[in-house]
Amino acid sequence: MGSVRLRIVRSATTVTALAMGVMVTVVLLVATRLNTERIDAALKDGIEATTAALTRAPDGRLRVSEAGQDEVRDRVWVFQPDGTLVDGPDAGSRAQVVAESLAHVTRTTRLERFGRVYIAVPIRLGRPASVAGVAVASASTQTYDSSRDLLVGGLAVLGLLMIGLSAALTSVTVARTLRPVAQMTDLAAQWSEQDLDSRFGGSHGRRDELTHLGDTLDALLDRVAATIRNEQQLTSELAHELRTPLTSIRGEAELGLIGASDDTMRERLTRIVDQVDRLNATISALLALARRQSRTAHRIDLHEVVAGLVAGHGPTGPSMVIEDAGGDLLVTADAALVERAIGPVLENAVRYAGHAVRIRLLKTGSEVCVRISDDGHGVSADLPDIFAAGVRDPGSAGAGLGLALARRVAVSLGGSVVLVSASDPTTVEIRLPAA
Repeated sequence: MGSVRLRIVRSATTVTALAMGVMVTVVLLVATRLNTERIDAALKDGIEATTAALTRAPDGRLRVSEAGQDEVRDRVWVFQPDGTLVDGPDAGSRAQVVAESLAHVTRTTRLERFGRVYIAVPIRLGRPASVAGVAVASASTQTYDSSRDLLVGGLAVLGLLMIGLSAALTSVTVARTLRPVAQMTDLAAQWSEQDLDSRFGGSHGRRDELTHLGDTLDALLDRVAATIRNEQQLTSELAHELRTPLTSIRGEAELGLIGASDDTMRERLTRIVDQVDRLNATISALLALARRQSRTAHRIDLHEVVAGLVAGHGPTGPSMVIEDAGGDLLVTADAALVERAIGPVLENAVRYAGHAVRIRLLKTGSEVCVRISDDGHGVSADLPDIFAAGVRDPGSAGAGLGLALARRVAVSLGGSVVLVSASDPTTVEIRLPAA
């Protein structure tokens, strides 16, 4: 279950649980209040019926008429003003003790003891009315409490069912609501960097917040696609402008080779032709990268690429040692692009090395690695991400684009360029997917 869906379901379940809790609490309070009122009303009715059946004997003592005998013997005690029991129900000792404790009250008194309710009312007879005794009525709360507990228990079970139903309905509703988002996510995951014309499409007659989001994202993709196409166009024009003078340079060098008799001059002109060809290959590779066409079916050997880069630096400068861990180090990529991913890192190491540069070739899992180390002063701690465009050492005369280009090319090939160690030695690792 997605996090957004889970949060919504949790919120809905919490709100439902709180609502059901409040409802059960209110019902409990109302039921308790109604039970209290019903018990009190029944007891007062019994006391009134008992009082109506009372008479005063010539000696001043109270007497219960035959019409009131049943009422008195069911639940009402009648006491003389001095606390003497006139008549009452055959109750247990605890109920009897509580009733006797109320025999001297001077006003209506309500008491709850041992699961029973007691109401004591002074009896007034004659004209003018005078206190002739006390009537105490009692009733058990068990029946009322059982009814209340049954009601509350039923509501609690209903509440749990409602909470479960709310969670299920919310989950289904949210899943259906977010289904277009999931479809948009899957669709976007299937697109590649070459799918500049792919869009989320229309709303199919529906107009809601999600379709509005799709329309907004389509408009954003239109602007991004336009920017990429402008970049591709600019790159193509720059490549054309660069190739024109390179073609002229190569032509002049080849003409010089035809008429050159000096071996030294021929060697220099040959190097010019080779470097122009290499630069042309690099331009083609970068142009393919800018157009998102870096994928190729060619498999190249990383040993050969690294050996060629090392040989291109000539005998001058720090010593360079290649350490080969052995095994096949094949990469499915354009050789010029692999050179562009490794070359700037190697040139950077040569530029800042003190005496030696070590290049280690190895394979780790599904990747091949080129680990380049130098014994220079290391990367300054004050520098931000050294692979960001424009970041360079304060003492460097470069533009700070080499490492940025290396990482961009490596990422386009499905790999990466990482700084393994900032100093002692400074180590950068180029990782590419193994063929």
